[in-house]
Amino acid sequence: MPDPQKEKLRKGFTTGTCAAAGAKAAARALFSALKGKRSKPSSVEVSLPRGGSITIPIHSVNLIEKNKAKASVIKDAGDDPDVTNGAEFIAEVEFIRENDARPHVKIKGGEGVGVVTRPGLKTGIGRPAINPVPLMMIKKSVLEAAGDFGLTPSVVVTISVPKGVELAKKTMNPRLGIVGGISILGTTGIVEPMSLAAYTHSISLGTDVALAGGCDEIVFSTGRSSEKVVEDRLKLPEVAYVLTGDHMGFALKDSKGRKNLKRVTVAGQFGKFTKLAAGHFETHCSDSSVEFDFLAKVCREKGAPENIIEKVLNANTAREVFFILKNEGLDNIFRAVCERVKKNSAEIVKGIEVRAILVGYNNEIVCIC
Repeated sequence: MPDPQKEKLRKGFTTGTCAAAGAKAAARALFSALKGKRSKPSSVEVSLPRGGSITIPIHSVNLIEKNKAKASVIKDAGDDPDVTNGAEFIAEVEFIRENDARPHVKIKGGEGVGVVTRPGLKTGIGRPAINPVPLMMIKKSVLEAAGDFGLTPSVVVTISVPKGVELAKKTMNPRLGIVGGISILGTTGIVEPMSLAAYTHSISLGTDVALAGGCDEIVFSTGRSSEKVVEDRLKLPEVAYVLTGDHMGFALKDSKGRKNLKRVTVAGQFGKFTKLAAGHFETHCSDSSVEFDFLAKVCREKGAPENIIEKVLNANTAREVFFILKNEGLDNIFRAVCERVKKNSAEIVKGIEVRAILVGYNNEIVCIC
């Protein structure tokens, strides 16, 4: 049954669409000037990769020189919690010459657009972090503008994001080896509200980068606190660590069958581990909750006293249960939970060695199995 709340959420547009719209507006301003006309569009139509188009408002457009124009777009992510929402994206289009045969569009990254420094991504090392679909969209937008004015030009398009360096700190880019700014992304041109696509895509990219960097073990952690503890213990390369948040299930399924991947380590604190142990691998509170009945059953199987089982059943949080068990010295229950996480994870990845590490709430490792 459709969720009426979700149906009310407003869609937005991707960073790739921002760049394409800015490029089209700048191109129209430039090409119209070359034809002795004046065009400063307040909006443009951007062709979408899967067909159709979207109208994007233009924040500003100016002719800089007789052979150069720039335009900017303000990112609107709709009702999606996107760190780039409200950011300004600038496209500068420079006319080089008129070509006799066919037009040529070169695309560069400017201020605030990251540069790829590690293998494993779709964009090569040393190239601006502008993914293939946005590159196609930018080029097509410029060519559409050129066609409107009967030109076959050679142009250089430079995409900039003034706050890109600051925004990148809130993304996975530093860990993926993308330095100096954000990525220009998007496969459909549209941002679906509350979409998990961006997060799961970053998990998959993290795995790509780790394997391309020569790692044969990847550590999937449910949170940064547990990840930091495991980092200090395992001493693996930085790229070997991938944060999964609530999407451990996706991470494990995505890693299944990966070439050269020999071992997956699953790390997390007790709250997430109780969910994983119970077989719930999408661990957001709206998708699963701590199963106190399940924990009580494990406690009973491992011989915990009835008064402790009663405390577990009446607890408010997994953290509370953790300290109840810890204070009673019931480490065998922690191991039982950890072993179930390992078993359940191994059933997903099939054929890849699995290790599970339970991290405590005081930055300690409680159990490894």
